[in-house]
Amino acid sequence: MKNSAWLLPTVVLLAACSRDPVKEKARFLHSGENYAKAGKFAEAVIEFRNAAEIDPRSAETHFRLAGAYLQLKAFQQAYRELAATVEIDPANSEAQLELASLCLAGRHYDEAQKAAEKVIAADPGSTQAHALLARKHLAVQAWSLAIAEFQKSIDLDPSQPASYSGLAAAYASAGRTAEAEAALKRAIEVQPNSSEARLSLARFYVTQHRLAEAEAAAQTASDAAPHAAAPLLLLVRIHLDTGKLADAERLSMELKTRAPADPDGFGALASFYEATGQKEKAAAELQTLVAAKPDDIALKARLADALIDLNRIGEAAAINQSLLSANPGDAHGLTSKGRILIAQQKYTEAKTTLDQAVQSDPQSAAAFYFLGVAQSALGLSDTARASFNRTLEISPGMTDAALALAGIEAQSSDYANALRLANQVLESRPDSALAHVIAAKALIGKGNAPQAEAELRSALDRDPAFLPALETLLDLQAGQGKAQETIRRISALVSQQPRNAALYLLLGVGYLKLDDLNRAEANVNQALAIDSKAPNACGVLAEISRARGAWDQAIARYQAAIDADPKKAENYMALSGLYEKQGNWEEAKKAAERAHSLDPASPFIANNLAYLYLEHGGDVYAALTLAQQAKQKLPDSPVVSDTIGWAFYKLHSPEAAVAQLSETVRQSPGDPVYQYHLGMAYLAAGRPAEATRSLKQALSTDPDFAYAGSAQTALHQIATGLH
Repeated sequence: MKNSAWLLPTVVLLAACSRDPVKEKARFLHSGENYAKAGKFAEAVIEFRNAAEIDPRSAETHFRLAGAYLQLKAFQQAYRELAATVEIDPANSEAQLELASLCLAGRHYDEAQKAAEKVIAADPGSTQAHALLARKHLAVQAWSLAIAEFQKSIDLDPSQPASYSGLAAAYASAGRTAEAEAALKRAIEVQPNSSEARLSLARFYVTQHRLAEAEAAAQTASDAAPHAAAPLLLLVRIHLDTGKLADAERLSMELKTRAPADPDGFGALASFYEATGQKEKAAAELQTLVAAKPDDIALKARLADALIDLNRIGEAAAINQSLLSANPGDAHGLTSKGRILIAQQKYTEAKTTLDQAVQSDPQSAAAFYFLGVAQSALGLSDTARASFNRTLEISPGMTDAALALAGIEAQSSDYANALRLANQVLESRPDSALAHVIAAKALIGKGNAPQAEAELRSALDRDPAFLPALETLLDLQAGQGKAQETIRRISALVSQQPRNAALYLLLGVGYLKLDDLNRAEANVNQALAIDSKAPNACGVLAEISRARGAWDQAIARYQAAIDADPKKAENYMALSGLYEKQGNWEEAKKAAERAHSLDPASPFIANNLAYLYLEHGGDVYAALTLAQQAKQKLPDSPVVSDTIGWAFYKLHSPEAAVAQLSETVRQSPGDPVYQYHLGMAYLAAGRPAEATRSLKQALSTDPDFAYAGSAQTALHQIATGLH
């Protein structure tokens, strides 16, 4: 035992000495390269990271790791490794160019320019660096600078078709289309056998809507490169634009076998089905593709999205879970998970997941869009607005985001912006019934009822049973005393669709507006018989009870409505109003507070809660803050001005109260409550003559208004000098 006691540490020491870091690093690099050559980039990443842990100052290792990340489309990680590469080895022009390209794609334009300029400083003859710098100028709309840099790139190497394409893009953006076309034709002269040059000309013709010429150019590009997918993909697009669906489908099928190694070619048929709205066929095709290429992550992600579109959430969730298990930070996978959670109405979890998605890929328009959807569902209108705006910055043509933003603006009373956005959507999607409805709501807000009705009829021409259009038309015509017209329309639809619970419910709402309470209740009950969870049915029944003066029943029904949909702020506000009717001010405040917590951006809820605080015991400073928040969104509302003025009165700031309340009375001189509030403010400010005038005006307008007794008392105090 004595001899063995000293053997163990010696063996350990010898084993440690046998590890040569240089050899270990070389082994990991070699293994990583083998994985990369085999297309196994996730495995390559592991090996390169092992090498980087051994030698963190190896520029070569960081550069190879960046390349593997780029293949995995893990752009943030690739950026980090490229930045490390050029920090260690600033002379690595290949890494600088990759970094510039990545920064350009991420819209980090200044950083892209610096990286390209470093390469040019070291090698003024780098055509790639000049082209990258030109692309940066093109991205920031510096057309003349872009033209100059692309021309330098061409002068240095006239054989590169991509430089001519870039030059043409700069000319076209500057409105110099003839010069753009000439540049593209020059590329073909320089490289007559270049498929890329002919393809660029075809794409130019597409942007100019010269589709016959585009088709001819794309066909010659395809003839020049029979195995290339890009020319045929463009031909598919042209056939779609010209309505040649059979030709587009035939080419898509051909692409699947003609370019099996190209993801766009292999998936062209699925893309065709998606583009033509054939969702079931798209999902079936994607399932076939995934079965053929089970390791293709991009195809699996597309399949998950297609299944979500079909509301096959369980299947989509299983695929998504496997994708995120392999790559937890993948922005596409996180976005799909967020969509799944939205479909399951798990909005808080969806928001958390989509927050992670936008952090993973700050340039993902889809991630920001669905984040906005989740935020809207949670009542976070301001943050949703920011998310939809960011979506449109990244993808200006994303009409779903523009529509969602238009809806928020209409709800927030920014009718001009809502109308602008809705009309913007209608320019590209004239058949969008929802865009017509949002435009109508904005027009109603602007006081243009005839034009609003025309927009609603346009929506219903496209979809006669489109509920948002029917609901808005019913509200509009009820305000004009023409509810019967819409009710007849809804009744006809009910006859055609006797199992449509939503139509029965809307018919019940229509009869409620006519004060035909028995028919209203019968139709709501019919809706519940068809669908026991018909949205808002309990709320409509509660309104029927309210109309009958059955306060306790109305409260019970609103409680049931809240149980069915605990996140609907409107139900809490209705409940608050019922408690007010009963004089139960504490419960009224609690219900309004809950509504405000659900929809803190609503100026109407904020103002209502503020007034409850002022009149029935609450923090006056909090009331003033709430009313001022409402004022920001409703600057011309006399109701809000009155609340602010009354808050100043309660805070013993009579002159500030007089200033606000005078504005209120100018806007609505016939409201006795506004006149009463102004009179009391004048009295507190020591201006009895003006107080008398306002208080008498209030009583002459309505001798029995809610504060008539207080007004009489105040006038008596003025007359007797007791004020």
